[in-house]
Amino acid sequence: MKKSILFIFTACFLFTTSCSDFLDEEHKTKYSSEYVFGTPEGLKLAVNALYALQRNYANDTENSTIFALERGTDLAVTNGGTGNFYGIYDPNYLKPSAYQVGFMWRTMYQIIGKANEIIAAAEDLEDTPSLRATVSEAKCFRAQSYFLLYRTFDRIWLNVLPTTAENVNDPRDFHAASEKEVFDLIYEDLEYAITNLDWVSDEAGRFTQAAARHMKAKAALWLKDWDTTLEQVEEIEKSGHFDLIALNEVFNAGDLNHKEALMVQQWSKNPGGNLSSASPKGNYFAAYFIAQYRTEIGGTAEYACSYDNWGYTYGRCLPSPYLFSLYDKAKDKRYQEYYIHQYKNTTDKNISYGSATVKPGDYFPLYKNGSINKYVYPGCIKYGDKWTRTASETRSYKDVIVYRLAESYIMAAEAALMKNDQTLAKYYFNKTWERAGNDKFTGVLTMKDIMDEQARELSFEGDRWYFLKRLGILIEQVKAYAGDPEIPASILGRNNLPANPHFVRWPIPEAEVINMGAENFPQNIGYK
Repeated sequence: MKKSILFIFTACFLFTTSCSDFLDEEHKTKYSSEYVFGTPEGLKLAVNALYALQRNYANDTENSTIFALERGTDLAVTNGGTGNFYGIYDPNYLKPSAYQVGFMWRTMYQIIGKANEIIAAAEDLEDTPSLRATVSEAKCFRAQSYFLLYRTFDRIWLNVLPTTAENVNDPRDFHAASEKEVFDLIYEDLEYAITNLDWVSDEAGRFTQAAARHMKAKAALWLKDWDTTLEQVEEIEKSGHFDLIALNEVFNAGDLNHKEALMVQQWSKNPGGNLSSASPKGNYFAAYFIAQYRTEIGGTAEYACSYDNWGYTYGRCLPSPYLFSLYDKAKDKRYQEYYIHQYKNTTDKNISYGSATVKPGDYFPLYKNGSINKYVYPGCIKYGDKWTRTASETRSYKDVIVYRLAESYIMAAEAALMKNDQTLAKYYFNKTWERAGNDKFTGVLTMKDIMDEQARELSFEGDRWYFLKRLGILIEQVKAYAGDPEIPASILGRNNLPANPHFVRWPIPEAEVINMGAENFPQNIGYK
């Protein structure tokens, strides 16, 4: 991947409250807080730091915050490792003191706080199209963060004021914002961005009008604002800048800045920061959704890992039998393109496999001594990486698609169906359905069809938990389908979630309840 990325690592003043607002310092470079928050160029640097913060959030894979909710759906066989209790809804660990709960809350409010500072600082500068674009990016970050927080916690604190030397010690009014207050701000921020951003950016990975419209369409579904969802998707479609691409090209590269992608998180081994020559550490996305086949091969990582099996893997979250049951395996190309179903003995030696032997070049059977072997369980290869890392390297530098057109179309199909417009609903539904190789859908479309297509197309892309929660069927689906019955440890959530219905929202981090005061911002009901 020959590209630079928006990466700032050492510029601490961009990540914390502006130090020189409080201290009288002599700055040896131009990168003082006066420069950062007092010039258009500086504000753009501050926005760059938000992209770095977002990457840092994605890099927290050892604690699996970004994947925690992916594990607790009908599509997942959750399989051990840190944060596994989210997949099985373990009441002993899913509580206000959990690391993941605090990390999401803190990181999103950190992003919101810096976005607030950027937006406020811009008010004192000359209004130009370039400055409005910078502010638009900050508003997109704020809208995206509040949308994530609201969907996860249900009750959040809404703040649009920057932290300054003058107000840092002022008392704050901590109370849970109403749904209307939250979505009014999200709509307002995204509408500003839609007005002031171009459809595409000269720099890969930045927010664009397309990404802002997609986010607004997604937010509108939570309000049952079907017209807004349809309006935003229609505008994206008719812009002429985006289109569905061949199925085998959606995820099969290190650089994923293609016509179907509306927003792509940039990863690269190349340094690209304005204030640092350091490179990002990479992420573990490529290892997370593919089984730990190397356990059966044994030996060193260099010996056991191969590109044939998608390199180094952890096998934390794997596709469920229910997910696979949704595909027409004879027609739907996604069943092969999005998953690995068998793992190969890539060594030159016979490998003892229970009572069997796997010869060089042969595939490991799923069953070992009559039982399913989780180490060779099918995996999802959407994040699989053969392009930016060696086969034995743990971290990946492959891009991650945040928003793509396929999801836009599925959202539009749902909105049209809710408006009882079968013709329009089928028009959008068939975009992904036919692309996958299925015959054109001509019958009566139902919400079950939308729900199944959302699973088939968007599995493990971060939205299934929220999708089921929004429809009010998360408990029902987990109870019926989560995990694999042949792997007993993976199906504990089928009982734990129904027994703890408050788990459809995360607890407020206990440290935040203490800081805000339980009398002002009490804990979510059901948690202690």
